[in-house]
Amino acid sequence: MMLLQSRRVVLGGRDHRAATTRVRSCCAPARRVARVAQLSVRASAAAAAPLPGGGGGSSLGGLAILQNTRPVDRLRFQAILVFQHFDTEKTGRLSPEQLTTYEAYSAERFGAAASEAMKPAFAAARAAAAAVPGGSLDMEAFIDLIRDQVKVAATSREFPRSVFPEAELGKLAWGASLSTSEMASALAIFRLLDFNLDGYVKLEDLRRAQGIEREFVNEKLEDADTNEDGFLSFKDFLTSYARERPVILNMLVLLAHTAAFWVIFNLPGLDLPVKAIMAMGLMLKPQFVTGPVIKIYTIFQTIFNRARAEVAMAQDK
Repeated sequence: MMLLQSRRVVLGGRDHRAATTRVRSCCAPARRVARVAQLSVRASAAAAAPLPGGGGGSSLGGLAILQNTRPVDRLRFQAILVFQHFDTEKTGRLSPEQLTTYEAYSAERFGAAASEAMKPAFAAARAAAAAVPGGSLDMEAFIDLIRDQVKVAATSREFPRSVFPEAELGKLAWGASLSTSEMASALAIFRLLDFNLDGYVKLEDLRRAQGIEREFVNEKLEDADTNEDGFLSFKDFLTSYARERPVILNMLVLLAHTAAFWVIFNLPGLDLPVKAIMAMGLMLKPQFVTGPVIKIYTIFQTIFNRARAEVAMAQDK
């Protein structure tokens, strides 16, 4: 009798723990939704806040903030910093002359090939400005212009290679766990924020950022200035974009490189100097191995996360 009672208590404890787990799992999606909604409202409110220095912010207010469908991300607040730099009169708009000055400014930073590809974006911006009395460009249209420029830079092969050697680009991308296009996007906004074109961004300029970018400045970029001189190199700036690389991915990359070197030195019919040259090429351009490994890992991770989400949703039902 005592054994049965003890077993019943243990089973009851298991049932209790299982019920608690189910309750927690049911509440988790609600908490996640609430957190996302909270961040969205905070970001939208920051986007609608007036610009420091007298510049006009968004005219949205109250419920209209929630109806704003424009993306509220880091790029938005970074673009606002560039806009403020050219809005010297603090009117909240750029005159045709200021827009022409900005076009020359960006051409100097992106190079001839990328600048040529950006001409349609500038044409669209001028068309938007022409539709307004006075022909001036507002802040939202300027942000759209920078978004288009960053998209072009992300797909341009010439732009990043005009700034860094290809081997250095591979090291930077691998160190930050970013794809080539993601790193090119970060490089594009870095070049736009490099107002003196000396290869550095002033922390003082970044501290004027709003919203999400302000959080990144406070949490990551302040610490990236290791010598505390108030300037950030691109490598320092990239730390705020870097992803934390999983340990398993590091192991897969190490195994892939080991296998690649093994294949090179065991290829039949090749002399040792040729094999040494091939191995040297692999060391100089590790992205030939790391790139496919990261892509394959990302695909499987996406499939796994999607399956796990579907299982969680099924359990919540």
